[in-house]
Amino acid sequence: MEENKEFKKSQRKKREAQVELWRGYTIDRLIASGAYPNVPFLMKKFEVSEATILRDIERLKSDFKAPIAYDRFKKGYFYTHPTFRIPANLSTEKQIVAARLMANLLETLHGTPIYSQAVEVFTTLATDIDDDSETGFAKRLSNRIVFLGISPVPISDEVWASLEDALAKNHYITFDYAYYDGGQSSQITVEPWQLLFSGGMWTLYAKETATKKIKFYNVWLISNVRSHEETFTLPEDFEYTNRVKGNFGRYIGDETYKFRIRIESSITLNWVRTYKWAEDQNFAPQADGSTIMTFTSNQYYPVLNWVMSQGQWMTPLAPERLVNDWQDHVQAMAGKLKVEK
Repeated sequence: MEENKEFKKSQRKKREAQVELWRGYTIDRLIASGAYPNVPFLMKKFEVSEATILRDIERLKSDFKAPIAYDRFKKGYFYTHPTFRIPANLSTEKQIVAARLMANLLETLHGTPIYSQAVEVFTTLATDIDDDSETGFAKRLSNRIVFLGISPVPISDEVWASLEDALAKNHYITFDYAYYDGGQSSQITVEPWQLLFSGGMWTLYAKETATKKIKFYNVWLISNVRSHEETFTLPEDFEYTNRVKGNFGRYIGDETYKFRIRIESSITLNWVRTYKWAEDQNFAPQADGSTIMTFTSNQYYPVLNWVMSQGQWMTPLAPERLVNDWQDHVQAMAGKLKVEK
């Protein structure tokens, strides 16, 4: 009998918690809609007391860090951050973990304008979620999975906003570009196609109007962006991923090569095989214990740098251009070693 009473009591508390959560979601939607709901309105809508509504408002503030304020002229509640919403769809520990990890991933973009735009959304979905489970699984696991990466260089909010606006409206833009050599900056006019993030760097992927060439511009080196009234038409295959062949970084060459590379270390081979460098990559074991890796890519210079980074454990076999460039680099390094000795 006692067990039955405890069960019913537990079920009643669970239903009450669900109803309370439902009211919170509904109040959130009403505030976010700009309706400026007030206590009398909410009391009538939910058929509850003033004390209950005030507790609901306080719970939104304390549990979800909802930026709720009261407008005495419009006589109702509003969000001081209009984009804020409580996480209505997160119901399981796994979803909570995923949301918290997305917030952790955002930290790799810290210092860029897009971080400040996205953090309001994902922080709400992650950091401030109440994990009431007995084990606290979500809280304990989320800080045990960490994303590492190169921190991006801070980008001007003004430049970022101008690029976003031009991308949204397909407007031509002209900007000043400071090259890495430290020389005088150039004025460049482009069709802005995409913003890419790779290796801690934000890049504008665009078509230069003067040369009609597709180029990459480091956003950190862009300044004084001017948007034109004239618009352009995006080609159907404008996306970077539609034009690149290979996953060696941010680069698209004019020519596609069939690469053949000998890998002579089992450790290097095991590392290489853990990544998808190209759609058609293949590994063929050889009688001498080495492995021949083949793949197709139009990212010539990143591939050259990649091969060089593996030192003695990789030897290029094709194309001839790669073999010759690799030999030139190796000989130049060997020459430096002799001079230092």
